[in-house]
Amino acid sequence: MLPLLAGLSCMTYKARKDEIMDIYNFFNSPDVADHCRSIGHTFNAVESAVMISQSNNRTLAEKHAAYRIIIAEYPDMEIPEGMNHGYVESFHKMLRDIIACEESELEKFLAPDPNSVYRVKLHRKNKDMPRDMPDELFLTYQDALDDALALGGDYPDAMYYSIQKVQVTNNTYISMRVSLTGDIMGIYQYNYNHDEPSNRLRDKLLGFLESCYIDVPIPFKKGDLLEVYDGGWMGDVYVLQSTCRDDANRNAKNILEADITDMWVCVYYASGSAIACETMYFYPNLRYCRRELVGEERILKYVSLYMKDELCLCHLLDAQKYFLADGLMSKVNGSMGYDMEELLKLAKK
Repeated sequence: MLPLLAGLSCMTYKARKDEIMDIYNFFNSPDVADHCRSIGHTFNAVESAVMISQSNNRTLAEKHAAYRIIIAEYPDMEIPEGMNHGYVESFHKMLRDIIACEESELEKFLAPDPNSVYRVKLHRKNKDMPRDMPDELFLTYQDALDDALALGGDYPDAMYYSIQKVQVTNNTYISMRVSLTGDIMGIYQYNYNHDEPSNRLRDKLLGFLESCYIDVPIPFKKGDLLEVYDGGWMGDVYVLQSTCRDDANRNAKNILEADITDMWVCVYYASGSAIACETMYFYPNLRYCRRELVGEERILKYVSLYMKDELCLCHLLDAQKYFLADGLMSKVNGSMGYDMEELLKLAKK
């Protein structure tokens, strides 16, 4: 926690506001929310705003309503200068400016413009890249949205859309994250001339909450089997190795030099016939994996048991050999057009 923020933690939102804005309703991970609630952890204004901004299940309008409650209910605070943002005298003012900026961007995004076109991308679970749906251009946002909603149901692994508005005269764009039901969830991506003074201010406001490192208690331990909803090229199931919270060298100076991407977690994941390790960011999105694993992910259950000293190395290697053989057999069956086991039964007859 930043030094100047340390004494400014508040109780969670007042009871009369709970239905609108209970902070835990904005968490992407129910397990992290339950843990923070169970230990009575409190969040100050900045920490609450960051968690709200990262919510994947709340609309942009709901986030703005929550920001306004923070302004009304939480004491104001200053934020010291960091590597990724300047000194902020009043966080309340910063939050008001962020709301105004995002509402302005949304208004411009929705307004028809003869020099702009819209295009749609569908984001699917565990896919490296979003899929164009199809590669068509639309003159209005409503036309783009109607087309997306009509086609999105064809993909059972669909997660959300990003709808992009492109200025054809200078190739600048802004895109919004849109839910499968058509709700605008937030600004997904933007690209424009960053050297213009007005755009530098826009950069500062749109990126401010992502420039703040926060500390969120989590229940996870080394070796836990975890997942996230919107996994990418690493899949969505992992075995926990360590997090930034395990770093004994963390201190106030380091935190001032960090941002949301420094809220890292090191994990093992299944990669073809091997196990690989990688670092991902924003660890509060993790949750326990409670489902039955399939395919190449199955080995992760045994990696988890091994890391918790509940399985010996020889049994882990035996499991790996079995899954390698099973995967190879599946490929053989797929390429031959029939099941090898059925063929062997016929051969015995």
